[in-house]
Amino acid sequence: MAATRLPFCSPYRLFVAPLADSRRTADDIHAAYALYAWRSMGAKHVLLVTVLTLAWPMLFVLMAMMFTRRIGPVVAATTGKSLFRQLSEQLWLATAYSIPPDKYYVFDLFRPERLANARDYILRYELKGAFHNLMHLQAKSSPRFADTKRALTDKLSFFRRCETAGVVTPKVLAHVERSSENHRWELHYEQAAAAGLPKRDIFIKPVKGKGGRGCEKWVYVGHGYRSVNGYVVTEGELLARIVGLAEWRGRYLIQECLENHPDLRDLSGGITSLRITSCRNEQGRFEVTNATLKLSFAPGKAVDNFHQGGGVAMVDVATGRVGSASDSWKDRPCVWHSAHPVSGAVIEGRMLPRWKETVDAVERAHSQFPDCFMVGFDVAITERGPVIIEGNVQSGCDMIQRTHDKPVGKQRLGQLLAFHATTAIRLPLRHKQLNWFGPSDYFRPR
Repeated sequence: MAATRLPFCSPYRLFVAPLADSRRTADDIHAAYALYAWRSMGAKHVLLVTVLTLAWPMLFVLMAMMFTRRIGPVVAATTGKSLFRQLSEQLWLATAYSIPPDKYYVFDLFRPERLANARDYILRYELKGAFHNLMHLQAKSSPRFADTKRALTDKLSFFRRCETAGVVTPKVLAHVERSSENHRWELHYEQAAAAGLPKRDIFIKPVKGKGGRGCEKWVYVGHGYRSVNGYVVTEGELLARIVGLAEWRGRYLIQECLENHPDLRDLSGGITSLRITSCRNEQGRFEVTNATLKLSFAPGKAVDNFHQGGGVAMVDVATGRVGSASDSWKDRPCVWHSAHPVSGAVIEGRMLPRWKETVDAVERAHSQFPDCFMVGFDVAITERGPVIIEGNVQSGCDMIQRTHDKPVGKQRLGQLLAFHATTAIRLPLRHKQLNWFGPSDYFRPR
């Protein structure tokens, strides 16, 4: 389980949310988070909350100055909203809704229409290590659910489970494992193959990893392999590199390289993937609620992750129509792209190919992990159809709320989160004291 998280501003939500009248969908989610947080506390956590209650004004000033100094001038020039007014709004949001200053810019809350719905935004700390952990406890307490969470977090297990069920995923050609006998890293093949690395374009990634870290694409050039940066290595050198990465990040997969559907190739020379959120609904079926198209905006990047120089655009779940794209809020706030900034390819208004088939594939994939109530699937649309790259069991909703003009509390996803959270929080689940993700962790690289 992920560590339970504290709000990194006012601890208002911990004290007030359980006592507030439930007038909105988001109120039920906020209350479930706070009740679960109190339930998972030990004596040291109560002390931590006490310290945070006293220290939050200082934490607020530190965070507000850190983000406003860097981002505020651009927002002021674009919107006409002064730095003083931005800081005043951040103070109100932190006090009233425990929204930290960075999320003021992540969700464009300096825009009046978004600020008016501030109460309905669902924060990362409420989902990561709170809602997801609560749902996991509920699933573990129910005899009708098998524990499939491990198969989602282990990409090799994920591939094998999907392969058995007929869900299309990128083919795993080989994987690097440490031998139990001599503790050396060895190359294992999923199917019979010639010795050495596969003689084809390959994509390597850690078996357990996130955020695109440690992922690399290598193009086979006959006498070796070429990286996306253009340098060529021999097969032996690349295998040594993979072993070196495995020493650092653990077991490694060697997968086939996927190619975009022809209708999407103008967006990227690599692969353009989607993050599609699926949730168990009130009837026990699996329902796609949101989708975002992830785009690589940085030349030479093999991954399209938002935090690695990528962009993200909303996709209408009903039609597959793409909206405008935003790049990283940290570097370029107030910038939205109707066309790709590098290739010039149209983004806004584009209709994704094979969309209904893609939605069906995600819902079918989610059915293989029935104890996971909410999963964020990474999906590529290729010429052979949708390919489920991986599933993220601790999926958040920052990308959704940044790209949509409605916060999650006003969306279908919010309805389902509230339904499950309010049901689970009333159950007599066993007490589980968790590790806590506290203020000191916020400033560590992760």
